[in-house]
Amino acid sequence: MTSKFGKEIAEELAKRVSGIQALSLEDDGAQLAGFANPKMADAIDATIENGLESEGAEDITGRMRDCPRKIQKNGQTYLLPTIVSCKNFEHPLSNCELLFPYASVVEIPQDEMLEKIGPSLVVTAITNNESWITELLKSPQIDRLNIGATPTSLVFWDQPHEGNLFEFLYRRRAIHQAKA
Repeated sequence: MTSKFGKEIAEELAKRVSGIQALSLEDDGAQLAGFANPKMADAIDATIENGLESEGAEDITGRMRDCPRKIQKNGQTYLLPTIVSCKNFEHPLSNCELLFPYASVVEIPQDEMLEKIGPSLVVTAITNNESWITELLKSPQIDRLNIGATPTSLVFWDQPHEGNLFEFLYRRRAIHQAKA
């Protein structure tokens, strides 16, 4: 979700991930894991295809690669990274979490964002706007807040939500700010 430049952000993200290929596990350059159960890949791919049939969404990566999203290779079923641009937050693909490298980009006014996202396990805010950061910090709906370019997969075991005793003693919430 972004307050402006949604299409441009989707395009740039798609450029960055559209070259990722399905490689064998033995390849040092492998960045994708195949699905142990091909039916899971089929279901996820069908979810995206069904969503794209609804007006208001475009698979930006789809027009940048020369093969389908779901491929069979090296004895595995893979889903290639997918970036979808959605015209509004009501689109079924706009707030969809899927079990492979997938993101949707939707542009909405900043003052509507907290209401739209609702309870969230992890929110990453790429901003220097101190008043917006303060609003995010005050939101009881965000369990983990990353401020700045922090990978969601980055784990600090001494922070709540990352799996320690503090989860049981205090309200779970984590905050991490990237070093400038």
